Amino acid sequence: MAAPPPPGALPPPLDSAAAAELSPTERPNPDYRQLYQAYVDAYGSIDKLRRALDPSVRTLGGTDAWLGPEARDWGGQLDTSRGALQKAADRILWDIYDRLSATRRSVSRV
Repeated sequence: MAAPPPPGALPPPLDSAAAAELSPTERPNPDYRQLYQAYVDAYGSIDKLRRALDPSVRTLGGTDAWLGPEARDWGGQLDTSRGALQKAADRILWDIYDRLSATRRSVSRV
């Protein structure tokens, strides 16, 4: 699963100038603004989560301090966990993206 598009691919929240152009019965949607900001924040920091297990993989592969079948088994589990973590990171982004894409930028004033 690939990461979703960057935040700039979605329309930004309505600013005061754009809000002035809305009909009198509409206003900017605060939920859209909150989701957009959450997406920007998550998108900007998700690589740190994706790479969280990389140092452990490098340490295990870069030394012969631990050799043998147990080390290979543990290394395989570490690789599997790293892959699962990377998929989970993408899923987090997709969940926010999907929710944001389904949220209107403006709502009724009622």
